[in-house]
Amino acid sequence: MRLLFFFIIVSFSASAQKYGTAAGPRIGDARFGLSVKQRILPRFSAEAMTDLESNSFQFSVIPKYHLPITGEGFNIFFGAGMHVGGLKEYGRTYGYDLIAGVEWKIPALPLVIGADVKPAYHLSHEDWFEFPASVSVHYVITRETKEKRVKDKERRKKRKAKRERREERREARREWWQDFKDN
Repeated sequence: MRLLFFFIIVSFSASAQKYGTAAGPRIGDARFGLSVKQRILPRFSAEAMTDLESNSFQFSVIPKYHLPITGEGFNIFFGAGMHVGGLKEYGRTYGYDLIAGVEWKIPALPLVIGADVKPAYHLSHEDWFEFPASVSVHYVITRETKEKRVKDKERRKKRKAKRERREERREARREWWQDFKDN
């Protein structure tokens, strides 16, 4: 709870820095793993992750949708994907995953800190459902270039101007219709 409060307070000062590719460790209760995230579209990414335990391992691929909370550096995300793995004395396992969590891109550093829950439904496993939580720290490997940020800013300005022109035309039609009805 304190960590979430810290994220919210600090995120008000966060600038909108985006990343392309990030990789780092995931740590949960009796779990350790690595993950690599790749931004696909402005709000979509794909994450490949491993979860290692004393008696099992799991590899998951999960596409995720990101929603900025107080800026583009602080996001909530959710997604769904699949996993394969192995369980000691049981054999190969596979199933479906969901994921939901928060992440914060630290403005001055090339780090992304996140926390998530990843419920998993196993089709072939002795425990058919689990609900693990993890914390991750990713190092930003590729950042969005300054040229791309400028280009995106110009694109947003053009879209805003287009919406304003469309609204002006609608208002002109309403006025014309009102004048037509009055005469």
